[in-house]
Amino acid sequence: MTLAFTANAAQGWTATPARADIRQRLVMPVLIAALTFNFALCFVNTTAMHVGTSLVMLAEVLLLGCTFLLVADRSPAMYAVLLGIVSYLGALMLVRGVADPKILRDLLIPVVFYTLGRKRGTLELGDRVVTWSVVIVLAVSLFEWAFLDTFLKFFDVLGYYVSRGTVDAASAGHGSGLFISGTRFDGRTLLPFLGEHRVSSVFLEPVSMGNFGAITFAWVLSRDLKRPSVFIAKTLAIMTILVLGDARFGMYICIITLGLYCVAPFVRPAMIYVAPFLAIIAIVSYTTMKGNVAWDNTIWGRFLLAGQMIGTLDAQQVFGLVWTTTDYNDSGYAYVMAQLGIVGFAALWAVFVFLPVPDGQPRRFTLFIAFYVILLLCISVSLCTIKTAALAWFLAGICGQPALTAAAQRFGGRSPSMGRAALR
Repeated sequence: MTLAFTANAAQGWTATPARADIRQRLVMPVLIAALTFNFALCFVNTTAMHVGTSLVMLAEVLLLGCTFLLVADRSPAMYAVLLGIVSYLGALMLVRGVADPKILRDLLIPVVFYTLGRKRGTLELGDRVVTWSVVIVLAVSLFEWAFLDTFLKFFDVLGYYVSRGTVDAASAGHGSGLFISGTRFDGRTLLPFLGEHRVSSVFLEPVSMGNFGAITFAWVLSRDLKRPSVFIAKTLAIMTILVLGDARFGMYICIITLGLYCVAPFVRPAMIYVAPFLAIIAIVSYTTMKGNVAWDNTIWGRFLLAGQMIGTLDAQQVFGLVWTTTDYNDSGYAYVMAQLGIVGFAALWAVFVFLPVPDGQPRRFTLFIAFYVILLLCISVSLCTIKTAALAWFLAGICGQPALTAAAQRFGGRSPSMGRAALR
């Protein structure tokens, strides 16, 4: 979105929208809808009518379509990227002899929502979206935790996933009403006295709780640190979400983010670019050292499983030239190589990494998104779910706005900007 900058001797620089229109006002509702539409469909499936795969897909298509329309007249570069993606995937599918639209959908989400943030977002709008998202997720989390029976009466989570075809009915026999990972049978990691139940809130499954907590914490840390009361309140809310969901990986990412922001001034794009490929080498090396050992449900066990899945790929599969029906949900890098090919991933990763980003808060948060992608791909493909991806890429798009110069960005929007010198 075009920004107009106004100067004031006492207050410094501020960024205000040059022109407001109906499309600008639709940005936040679209993002909240992306966050909650599965929750709403679960309610419909439980209380009113059957919700199948087609209806879920239609909802995602409508969300992507609405988002695309919000930026359709503002980003020629988006069309170039989309044309490149469609052409490349079309060529791969011709070689494979099988057309799979899922990978196209997985790539459309970051492109379209990143463009939405870049063209229609502002730092202040990002703050509002994060705040309201945290409030909604926390409120539903507390309701689910305190009144589980009542929650399941209106939101039969497992029944919804069976209905939409994500979970096989035969594997849903335990009848708890929660998603399969909604119970930590081997005991929770975060505050074990809370029991086996892992809260899922509007996401309906706990993995997205961790991803959401990490994304919102990274934004709050970069925007609200100079307002202690606001920062503490938001951080406590986010930590509550992570603990209720026993989202240990999300908690680990939050801790890593603290260190990541400290070293942000010294990190260069080339370093970020090679990081995922080094991660693949590290995972495979770790798996080789462990040998033929069964994995467990610890973080190291998940790395072991991911490495074992990567090891099943042959040379043609690494380049995406052969169709495979193997489920790579527990190894994001295996999924990326099998579906997109290592060359396609390298090209798209370069597009994101080498986009110019202003110093200060935008650079810090963009660095977080990069390492969020790198770490999450180690153990899952949850990066692709629109429930959390829409928010993450929208915020990344805001930070990628060329208009956010060092003079125009103030830390948290309320104090002088922090460039590299201030961070050092």
